[in-house]
Amino acid sequence: MPIAKTSIYVGLTVLLSATLITTVFAQDAETRPPHQTLIRNVSIWDGTSDKAIPNRDLLVEGHLIKAIGRDMRANGNAEVIDGQNLLLMPGIIDAHTHLASPVNPLIRTQEDSFYIAAVALQAARLYLMRGWTTMRDVGGPSQGLGRAIDAGHAIGPRVYPSAATISQTAGHGDRRGRTDPHPNMTGMRNPASEQYSRLADGPDEVRRAVRESLRQGAVQIKLTAGGGISSDFNPLDSLQFSLEELEAAVEAASDWNTYVTVHAYTDGSVNRALDAGVKVIEHGHLLTEPTLRRIKRDGAYLSSQSFGFVREMMTNSNSARARKSQMVMDGVDAMMATAKRIGLPVAFGTDTFGSLETYRRGIKEFTYRKRWFDSLQILKQATSHNAKLLKLTGLRNPYPDGPLGVIVEGAYADLLLVEGDPLSDASILEDYENTIKLIMKDGHIYKNTVGP
Repeated sequence: MPIAKTSIYVGLTVLLSATLITTVFAQDAETRPPHQTLIRNVSIWDGTSDKAIPNRDLLVEGHLIKAIGRDMRANGNAEVIDGQNLLLMPGIIDAHTHLASPVNPLIRTQEDSFYIAAVALQAARLYLMRGWTTMRDVGGPSQGLGRAIDAGHAIGPRVYPSAATISQTAGHGDRRGRTDPHPNMTGMRNPASEQYSRLADGPDEVRRAVRESLRQGAVQIKLTAGGGISSDFNPLDSLQFSLEELEAAVEAASDWNTYVTVHAYTDGSVNRALDAGVKVIEHGHLLTEPTLRRIKRDGAYLSSQSFGFVREMMTNSNSARARKSQMVMDGVDAMMATAKRIGLPVAFGTDTFGSLETYRRGIKEFTYRKRWFDSLQILKQATSHNAKLLKLTGLRNPYPDGPLGVIVEGAYADLLLVEGDPLSDASILEDYENTIKLIMKDGHIYKNTVGP
């Protein structure tokens, strides 16, 4: 019995000591001033203005921009960085990518999921270290990747996930082989495949599919409303989902205070989607002026890409995919030029997936876009305009503490310090190793070659 009493006494002593230590540390954390970073002597381009403002200081406190001014002071524990009169700008936002799809879609469901996750982690780090601080993922199980990054278990950009893309049978998201059985008819489902694409036919199935993606962590919903290049069994001109099905998707997303975006290239598919209340059109390379004007009039967003890397990787084969690729490439110039002429903003995106090489080539989007836009327009697309698109997530916004894509007091501290003038030549950001001297995301520094 004495031994037992002694053990109990020792145990209680250890427990009380641990509680006391935890309390002291908690109280110390409450009284300790928040971490600050003071970046001195920079020119600031805020993401919306037509020029940068020289001779400024910027104070970051925690994960937000605390103040902007001159001759600023920070607390005694602040990290002070001499910006050397370089340009401070917001981090880059990609409005259309697929971070969780780093392998060929033809073999994706046959590949080991841990291998795919490992490659996706490398892709996420690759993007952040090029200055891309936020990614809008429009199809694929990137919600887990985003959670891991937010929790500090991985390095990468912020992620706005869509979870599984929703497709009709024989739609762009139906990646079965020609004779594979339909999962909704047989009950034989491939869990790996359904992480990327979910088949739904009829308003009730569409509602259920939308709700399932939301349950899995989607902050916006992606449907395929027309044919695509990388899918083998649906023509590019096909209209996918009826008006009633699209309306069901919009209703289910709206019930969760978020929105629907659709993959679509043609006038028919886009106009049907707009009739249903869809907020964002992905791609749209074959759209004519009346439809582009309607997107603008309806207050919807056009999230398109140059597809420059597709042009580079195209072959001279006569395959169905090659023919569809050529059709899209033939429409890019007219669509982009018309959008610019009528004043319809085009979100900045890459549509990268399939291999690490495509992610590496995605950074060339800056140069590809100079075919239609000047560098200032491109940078606004990649920062403040994309940030407006992200805000369509409403109450599902995973980052509600402040604005993204801009440098203002109270905004997230996602910042790049750049040598040179990207406002005059956005393509210098492609030489990220030499031109981007500092990368900050959420107040944390991931690269700093200018020193204190």
